[in-house]
Amino acid sequence: MVEYYEIIDGGENNVYHFMFYMISNFLISNINEKIVYYYPNKANSKVSEGFLALLETNFERHLIKDPTIHYKPFMGTIPIFHDIALPQSYLLIRHLFKTHMSPDIIPGKKTYIQRKQTVTKTRTFVNETQVQSALEGLGYTTVCLEELSILEQIKLVSESEFIIAAHGAALAFTVFCNQKAKVVEIYDKFNTEKKHFYHIAHVLKHAFFRFQSVLEIDRVNETMFVDTSKLMEFLTEWHINGLF
Repeated sequence: MVEYYEIIDGGENNVYHFMFYMISNFLISNINEKIVYYYPNKANSKVSEGFLALLETNFERHLIKDPTIHYKPFMGTIPIFHDIALPQSYLLIRHLFKTHMSPDIIPGKKTYIQRKQTVTKTRTFVNETQVQSALEGLGYTTVCLEELSILEQIKLVSESEFIIAAHGAALAFTVFCNQKAKVVEIYDKFNTEKKHFYHIAHVLKHAFFRFQSVLEIDRVNETMFVDTSKLMEFLTEWHINGLF
């Protein structure tokens, strides 16, 4: 039996939106059967085009609607809450792209996901140079995910043991984390707010911590000054196996 669907754009350029507002709607389908779906190439989005190109061969994409076919539209078919998605969505995403995930972590692999300041000025660090230098001194490799393909991003996150980044859509890739991974989100908001990435970690059983020793500089853009001395003090213990 063939199932026909239409994906509605729910923010195709935002990784979190694409995963949990758009492609998660395949939860209503039988993903082991042949699925034909309609989604046009709207603007050659690196996010949507990158992910859709990695779907298994039983997913057939129509760029133009076949007038003889009724495509069942979905957008919001699967509920999404203010700051968390359904646990089933995380499992679906991992299943859909499992062949592109690394089978295990590389012990000691430390990844700092840097927000590219030429793209966005929101949730960046005003002392970025100091933060980057301190992290690289602890063995972290600085990466800008925007410079990697979706395939490379999935592989990088799934093989990293330690990941640190400012709160942002890039942390949606932690849905591909190994259970042995440890994720640090840098954000000055209270722990009761914006639980997106804590919830992913809670469901998928990898360690998570929100580092909040930061000073908000600009409330509109949420730019932050990071207390690097406290960050280094924390990470010294975070890297010790068994403490977290």
